[in-house]
Amino acid sequence: MPVISFASPKGGAGKTTAAILLASELARKGAGVTLIDCDPRQWCVKWAEGGKAPEALRVLAKVDEDKIIDVIEAEAAQSPFVIVDLEG
Repeated sequence: MPVISFASPKGGAGKTTAAILLASELARKGAGVTLIDCDPRQWCVKWAEGGKAPEALRVLAKVDEDKIIDVIEAEAAQSPFVIVDLEG
């Protein structure tokens, strides 16, 4: 299944906003989506905890560098879309 990563070395580039918009729109259209929040500030998690995430959207956090590939592969086997918001 597709894995889409949002990455930039610069903070404030809009990665989290773009990741949330894409993930939530796909989920609203009925697709299963896993959003992996790799930012230590966990903005995606905070957004989801605010009650705005569609039911078809699963948000994961606290995924460290050593496990990110394994987590992405495991989620890609279960979810039609995996979106990764990387720290920057």
